[in-house]
Amino acid sequence: MLAILLTAVALVAGCSSSSSENSDAALPDAATLLKDASETTKAQQSVHLLLTVAGKIDRLPVERLEGDLTNTPAVAAQGTANLTFGGMNVQDARFTVVDGQLYAALTPGDPLSSFGNAADVYDVSAILNPDTGLANVLANFSDPKTDGREAIGGTDTVRVTGTVSADAVNKIAPQLDATGPVPGTAWIAENGDHQLMQAKLEPSAENSITMTLSDWGKQVTVAKPAP
Repeated sequence: MLAILLTAVALVAGCSSSSSENSDAALPDAATLLKDASETTKAQQSVHLLLTVAGKIDRLPVERLEGDLTNTPAVAAQGTANLTFGGMNVQDARFTVVDGQLYAALTPGDPLSSFGNAADVYDVSAILNPDTGLANVLANFSDPKTDGREAIGGTDTVRVTGTVSADAVNKIAPQLDATGPVPGTAWIAENGDHQLMQAKLEPSAENSITMTLSDWGKQVTVAKPAP
């Protein structure tokens, strides 16, 4: 019995040591992580997005948005959003973006109506654009540093901080109207093909936009609303 107890204690100690060693392991190179994540993101065709805005960002009416995005067979998106529109605070408004056009129902139960060019409000489908979306944001980090590990949606990630060029910021969200580098943070899966799990841009003090991503590659079908 004593031998069994001693063996168990040794095993527990070994497991604790291993866990501690993993958490204290050297962080991977930030530039390499960003490059891998950018290439992985550029190749993706769909994603589930939760977008939240902290503080107030002029020209961006969205406070919270959740939906599915795809670029196959064409760029499109659908979901719900909390936003300020025409002086009204609208909760859980259904929306669809197809062919660059925004369709929304600002009142529960109403059919989707056309609101014209999505970019005039916010074209969420642009996030998946391989040339101007998140992949481009990751490719335009300056002075990146890995500053810790964090679990995002159950995935172990490495947190990378730095600044993102104004050009990349304005391409993914013209409403941010950046005039210089913007502080940014990317949470990148430490294992596998280094999927991007979360990204945050801070265009001004105490104001930020955070995009949490999941279900990369899951099939998404978006139908154009009937006229």
